Amino acid sequence: MGRPGVIMITLTIAASLAAGVGCSRERAPAGFDGVFEKLLSARSFEEAKRFYTAGTVDAIDDAVRDGVIAEQDRLRVLPLFNEKTRWAEVYRKSEGSRGEIRLRYTDHPVENMIGQEMMFRMKREGDSWRIDLEDEIRQALRGLEREGAADYIRRIRKKF
Repeated sequence: MGRPGVIMITLTIAASLAAGVGCSRERAPAGFDGVFEKLLSARSFEEAKRFYTAGTVDAIDDAVRDGVIAEQDRLRVLPLFNEKTRWAEVYRKSEGSRGEIRLRYTDHPVENMIGQEMMFRMKREGDSWRIDLEDEIRQALRGLEREGAADYIRRIRKKF
């Protein structure tokens, strides 16, 4: 499936993450052991996967195995964090080994992401907090099984 699969999964994850947006207030830099700050230096999927849950990595590997995305596109499925990405923490909550954090992008390489808020579920695995996108990725994959990405893109294009 290749590129359309990557686009579909990425759009579904972004929509899922943005769905939790509400009223906000500014806070200090993001918490959860600075996982987002550490993610800024990741240049490959192998480097980035250390900051995501095992379930998230497994879901991406399943997408590769099923031919939905190419192995070299694995990093593109994940939210973009690099040296040009800046954010403000809007909300943070944790209970035991689970948590959630809402970030508002204040600077981003993709201009239309600036000002967008994204909710991330967090999970403690071992001694580290990790970003948990397993449900969002698996949900996107189920959507692709019901309807091919090419059909989805054609349907969207008809609206514009």
